[in-house]
Amino acid sequence: MLIVNAVVSGLSLAPSDLVLDLACGNGALSSYLFDKCAGLVGIDISPYLIEIAQKNFARSPNYRFCAEDAVSYLVRAGNASIFTKGLIYGAFQYFARDDGVAMLKALKERFSGVQKVFIGNIPNRRRADRFFGELNPTAAELNDHEARMGVWYLPEEFEALAREAGWHASCSYMPAEFDASKYRFDVTLGRPGS
Repeated sequence: MLIVNAVVSGLSLAPSDLVLDLACGNGALSSYLFDKCAGLVGIDISPYLIEIAQKNFARSPNYRFCAEDAVSYLVRAGNASIFTKGLIYGAFQYFARDDGVAMLKALKERFSGVQKVFIGNIPNRRRADRFFGELNPTAAELNDHEARMGVWYLPEEFEALAREAGWHASCSYMPAEFDASKYRFDVTLGRPGS
């Protein structure tokens, strides 16, 4: 529930919101948001995970899931203006940096109704030693989106990446009882001036 509370608070989620959940996985986290919003569309590249989401969590027509690459979806979606909030939880680090920037730009430019985006559970490069201990990963390993933990970002680096895509970014941290809070952070994106 710590995660759900962070998402709901970060997005200022309202009963009228329509949420776009990118890299939603099996839909389990998404399902906790259903009673807090008017609708949710979850997108994930894994047909297997989407099958689980469809079977266990989908409630047509307002709460549904689609198997598609997130970047492709953002670039080609025909219904972009209907969404009001965006979510990428525990997955942004697994996109190549260029793809990450492309996703944020597409959300800003094509999804004009999206006022806030919550990006959660990003590995914090400054605190990598709290996860790796004495293993000392190389810079290349910390920058590899295909590595087990994906790309490790500095909070200020992520804020700059968000600015490049046209967003205002605000970093936050989960409470200490959330185990990964030692080495991860969250980001809430908002449109400048809002």
